[in-house]
Amino acid sequence: MMNIILGAVITISLVSFALTVFKDIGISMIFNLDAFLIVTGGTTLALFVGFPFERIRNTVNDIINAYSRRRDRASVIKDILDISRSYMKTNIRNLENKIKSIDDDFLRLGAKLLINNYAGHDIKNILEREMTVRIVNRNFSQNLLKTIARLTPSFGLAGTVISLIKMFKHMESVDAIAPMMAVALMSTFYGVIISNLIMLPLCAKLKEQAIESELIMNIAIEGILAIHNMEHPLRIEERIRGCREEEIDFFTDMGNTVTAHNISSMTS
Repeated sequence: MMNIILGAVITISLVSFALTVFKDIGISMIFNLDAFLIVTGGTTLALFVGFPFERIRNTVNDIINAYSRRRDRASVIKDILDISRSYMKTNIRNLENKIKSIDDDFLRLGAKLLINNYAGHDIKNILEREMTVRIVNRNFSQNLLKTIARLTPSFGLAGTVISLIKMFKHMESVDAIAPMMAVALMSTFYGVIISNLIMLPLCAKLKEQAIESELIMNIAIEGILAIHNMEHPLRIEERIRGCREEEIDFFTDMGNTVTAHNISSMTS
């Protein structure tokens, strides 16, 4: 709720500031269709050349999920403890019903592996492989957004150059120069704004969510394996609540892989 209120206050403040800054310029000078089409059209074409449509669609879905679905660490821990109690009582029917109500699909997968009596090492391998796939997919989405952030200023500059060339061909007409100059300047403006005000913040949001998601998946793996080993729910709670983030490494090379590792558990 506080985030919504804070967002509303910031939005109102920015709108008020924008109206103050642009009151003498006029809205029509800020919105230039030709410049906008050069930047967005060129960027879109470059994206379809460099990325498959499936990747673009998945990135859009990741952005939507980043703002609409937030994985709650506390609720995941609560679900793990509920699964543990049902598993200790060998109440498979109750456990099956519990799985249906679990919101976290990764934890749901781990619980299904428990019910199907997978070996401990198989559960660990399957969940770690699934976690790796999800991390890689999120890194792909971040890479696409970073690509857009690099492309939009370039196409903004291209729009400026094109408009200047056209302007030099019509130097004798003052009426023709003004619209071309507007396109030249606004192309650069749109490129910078789209890159720094939209794409880079979206990329930062996905990166934050990827780190948080990986931490939660590590907790889920720790909990599921403890349940499989028939550890007491109190011991499991102590273990997973003691999980802490010791180190998060950011690798910008080789696909900008983000890993959070060495999630240690508290000793009993």
